[in-house]
Amino acid sequence: MAETVQQIADPTHGTATVAKPAGKSSKKILMIFAVVAVQLVGAYFLVGFLLRHGNQDADDAAPTSQQQAAAKRVADPSFEQVYVVKDLIVNPAGTNGLRFLLTTVGLEVTSEETVKELEKRDVQIHDSIIEILSSKTLPELDESSSRDSLKAAIKIQINKALVTGSVVNVYFSKFIIQ
Repeated sequence: MAETVQQIADPTHGTATVAKPAGKSSKKILMIFAVVAVQLVGAYFLVGFLLRHGNQDADDAAPTSQQQAAAKRVADPSFEQVYVVKDLIVNPAGTNGLRFLLTTVGLEVTSEETVKELEKRDVQIHDSIIEILSSKTLPELDESSSRDSLKAAIKIQINKALVTGSVVNVYFSKFIIQ
């Protein structure tokens, strides 16, 4: 191994020559850094592997009650036919256009033919819902207890327009008052 010779000035004794090994400490630091880096990378992949396989084991386990309830909801054949009226914007009564309601309404119907009829009567359906919502004041729209009567009014109004089938339930998937 190569050594470097360094002369040190000593005021009392003159100059002294000291031999130092070149690069030994920097090689040690580099080796320690490399070992730590390899360990970190190994730990990262080991933890990732364990987490992936741990989640698969949890997925393979018996379904939870929440998952069973979701499966029952999906399997319910009476909830297959829903017609969605998206993003209606209405000015409630008495607001002079300064406030608005943004809503999305889901209409659960009895058959696929009823959904097709609703698609054909889309403009009529929009108009009926807008007419009902815009006739209500902010306090009437804001109270959650009055939403049931609002749903009933929408259901009755749309059922008057339908020839085939009927609306069974009305749902608000979005109801934002500004």
